[in-house]
Amino acid sequence: MLQSFAMYLTDTLYRHCPLSPQKRPIFQYGFEIMTSTLCSAFSILLISVFLRDILSACLFLGIFFFLRLFAGGYHAPTYAQCFILTNSVYLVVYLVSRVFIAFQSTIPAIVLTLLSGLIIFTFSPIRNKKHPISEMVYRKNRDIARILVTLEVLVLTSLILLRCDFTYTSVPIVSLAAVAVMMIIPKLQERSE
Repeated sequence: MLQSFAMYLTDTLYRHCPLSPQKRPIFQYGFEIMTSTLCSAFSILLISVFLRDILSACLFLGIFFFLRLFAGGYHAPTYAQCFILTNSVYLVVYLVSRVFIAFQSTIPAIVLTLLSGLIIFTFSPIRNKKHPISEMVYRKNRDIARILVTLEVLVLTSLILLRCDFTYTSVPIVSLAAVAVMMIIPKLQERSE
């Protein structure tokens, strides 16, 4: 269904714009990714409405989606599995963040933030064998991911040390950890091959 919709969008684009036929697969893939991402984001926002915590979804999407855009990481083999995985990751982040809120422990929060940031900074970006990118794009993504994660770690660490309410820092901290885990998985898969 998603691929049919992406094909429909691509056909519509080509009917209205004079574009190179060689770029057709690129546009279709772009529409597939965009539609998949929007469906996941909408679903996460819908789940957060049921949880009565829209802020958690916004914080998760802000950290998880934008950082993974440049840092990369594990990719599910199908769009359906990606949808399920992304929603599951959000639910796990939400539940673990509730533990942080309950215990309000500064040291584990700082350790998790710094460790996650170090992993993301070191491994960014993870190369996807199915969708290779040029060396120039790789370097650009690495620089952006490293800048983003450095800023996020600095802000989160500062907020933790300033004793900011864990309601606002727990989801970003655990989201950062989720990105790090999603980057470790392909590294472990490489070793087992």
